[in-house]
Amino acid sequence: MFDVLAFLFEQYVSLDDYPDRSALAKQLSAAGFDEDEIDEALDWLSEFDQLDPAPYAMLDRGELLPRVLHPREASRLSAEAQSLFHYLSSSGALSAGQRELLIDQLMQSNAQLIDDEAVKRVALMVLWRQGNDLANLLIEELLFSEADVAMH
Repeated sequence: MFDVLAFLFEQYVSLDDYPDRSALAKQLSAAGFDEDEIDEALDWLSEFDQLDPAPYAMLDRGELLPRVLHPREASRLSAEAQSLFHYLSSSGALSAGQRELLIDQLMQSNAQLIDDEAVKRVALMVLWRQGNDLANLLIEELLFSEADVAMH
């Protein structure tokens, strides 16, 4: 699922650019993704679009306090993923609401162990779907720094 999300970011600069679900599924299949991955990613996007942002936005009203992972969350995130999550949280790349949205969306994954690449990709999607350009630059740098190429 996480690879599909990264592919979508690379292909579509704007949320308004990508086609309907069936056309997108065909494109993803032609790109070599398997049907289960495509369905999981498209379901994730659909559920994400239906989320009420108000409860998350309410978290942004107060001071940004450190986030301690619940043992169930920590058990699903690799050590590198936990480190990246805490870095994104403490660096200001994510607001309190975005941080909670990120962890909620990571926990929706079927993956038993979530690695740092998954955290990067889901953080990117959270920020991209919210239209946060400045934070996108930070996430984009994290995602594509190894390739030494800017995608947008």
